[in-house]
Amino acid sequence: MNTRLLREPSRIAAAVSLAASFATLKVAPAQSAAPTVPLARALALVQTLHERDAERESVVLLADVSPAGVRYEWSFLETHAKGDTIRETFQRFVRAADLDTTPRWHVVFEPAGPLEHPGYTAFTISRATFDLLRSAGSAPYSVLAVEDQAAGSGLLAMFGGARPAMVRWRGTLTRVGAATEPFPLLVSGQRVSVPALHLKGSFSARSEKWAPDIWVLAQRDHPLILKLEDAARVFQTVRADLGAGANGSASIEAALARTCRVEVPGIYFEFNSAVLNPASDATIATLAEILARHADWPVTVEGHTDSIGTSAANQSLSERRAAAVRDRLANRGVAAARLRAVGYGETKPRETNTTVEGRARNRRVELLRPCGGAR
Repeated sequence: MNTRLLREPSRIAAAVSLAASFATLKVAPAQSAAPTVPLARALALVQTLHERDAERESVVLLADVSPAGVRYEWSFLETHAKGDTIRETFQRFVRAADLDTTPRWHVVFEPAGPLEHPGYTAFTISRATFDLLRSAGSAPYSVLAVEDQAAGSGLLAMFGGARPAMVRWRGTLTRVGAATEPFPLLVSGQRVSVPALHLKGSFSARSEKWAPDIWVLAQRDHPLILKLEDAARVFQTVRADLGAGANGSASIEAALARTCRVEVPGIYFEFNSAVLNPASDATIATLAEILARHADWPVTVEGHTDSIGTSAANQSLSERRAAAVRDRLANRGVAAARLRAVGYGETKPRETNTTVEGRARNRRVELLRPCGGAR
């Protein structure tokens, strides 16, 4: 099947995303339960879409979680060749009943589309499907996606303008192996492994066949779709970040006091730019509050990138991203004389740049104060 995901930037206005919640994210001790990603308000999930030599990142928030269901929110910024920019925010509400029982996934966000698509999930499989996969090993399933008129049927499509034709892929999900697999995930900047069900899809639509590999969080209360991979693309959840609540603030403050350096979770930039995503606002506010409590701390904001693109472009991007955080902190009342910004481009990777998750870890912001052991 010849599928295509990315289209001309002027036509991009929607995306598939996955989400979870930050303020209540829990990482259990190593000797007891595995790390969990509960379905809770304000958790931010970062997803990466890799196709050919291109990679783009998006952020989805669980804007609200209630007995009625979950409201997801995804925002993006497009920059066009002439310098024009478009910012959009997309929302999706999934009813609690669909989180419980539906065997269908709706992957498309539309600029003028409805808030709800009853009978579908958006970022998880249902608990009933999860139970069937655990007990029987397979489950009937369908995926509603966009038909790409130029190149066959496309999944996880991004689009704008007139509503394109939709296609429903019908078939089954089958579990690969009896045991769960460890899946790499950054939780508040720390690398952990969460248990995942590895599934193989077998779908058909309009004489086409599609057999993606899908990984789902092995957690019944939040069976999050962690990864989808086929011959054309890898779509993967790479980060789950705590909100800027008391726990997150205390952790950042303690790290700066103890080791004088901290990798800051919750800082997000628009794709290939130094424009801060609105989801960063809470973390910026938290950093400003910490620095207000420690007026004797001058700090350096460090920007880091992955190795995609040229070294010169990455160096410039890291410098501009560090400067953007510095300027936002100054706007929050931190004295400009206390703030310095520096970019290191791709020169100081935390992990390998050969994997999706490694590149996501390397795209980061760190905060440093000059004290013993910091460098």
